[in-house]
Amino acid sequence: MDKNILEVKNLNVGFYIEDNFYPAINDINLSFEEGKIHAIAGESGCGKSVFINTILNLLPKNAKITKGEILFKGNDLLKLNQRQIRKIRGREISLIPQDPFMSLNPLYTIENQLLEVVKNKDKDTKNTIRQALNEVRIKNIENVLVSYPHELSGGMKQRVIIAMSLIANSKLILADEPTTALDVSVSNSILNLLLDLKDKGKTIILITHDLSIVSNYCDTVKIMYLGDIVESAIVEQLFKEPFHPYTKALLGALPTKKGKKLENIKGQISPITQKITGCKFHPRCNFVMDICKNKKPDYYKNCYRDVLCHLYRKN
Repeated sequence: MDKNILEVKNLNVGFYIEDNFYPAINDINLSFEEGKIHAIAGESGCGKSVFINTILNLLPKNAKITKGEILFKGNDLLKLNQRQIRKIRGREISLIPQDPFMSLNPLYTIENQLLEVVKNKDKDTKNTIRQALNEVRIKNIENVLVSYPHELSGGMKQRVIIAMSLIANSKLILADEPTTALDVSVSNSILNLLLDLKDKGKTIILITHDLSIVSNYCDTVKIMYLGDIVESAIVEQLFKEPFHPYTKALLGALPTKKGKKLENIKGQISPITQKITGCKFHPRCNFVMDICKNKKPDYYKNCYRDVLCHLYRKN
């Protein structure tokens, strides 16, 4: 029987902008099985990072959670106070950010920052730190420990962040586009480290706009568009037969070895302040019908596949 480490139920999040409230996350229901890499994919502005920040209670002041539950190992994170959530954040749930420099204190050495993560300090603490750095394939460990963040490359800083997750023994790791600022070779090495974490039994939620990363590194994928999860599937199934028009458009924009001409997704993603009736993707959809413009679709469910689209509605 599958065991879910995180379950999200009817989550709704929005933002106040100039005294008006605009929804950003709409009735999301998701579950994340332990020991797998789960991707949440979509264009920038779809709500992926909002979702991650909601889990960690890192939303800005103008944000409001209007409804829902986020159950981590059975406990609702949304009911915890700041002191309680701080005990979980960075310990049981770790974040690998887009820009690791923002997560490392520029005034402290790497060793001092890693020492802060160690739960029970004893005579073996330094060995624990060195072992974690070795596991993330950092060379010249002694030099890295006495360095400040600005003295390390972006890839090295990301490895330090991952080492923090190992030291804290986090069960759930949220990776928010962790390779965005890195070159291709360094990106691949960071993604391979995520596979190593999976092999150690960790659960990873990977935020990305790159479906080639999803195909090579992830087990499941949830496609997000303007705060809606429009398709959820096992990775192999989704790439073999995408259902939702948005998923098809994203895959059509991927370069292939067959020399196929790349397809463009028409139009642009709408700003949060623009209200769209019906299906939110309908202004850009190649399969749009009259019903799409007026009524939000229900989910079509079929063998590990959830699709939010009128094309699959019951007659």
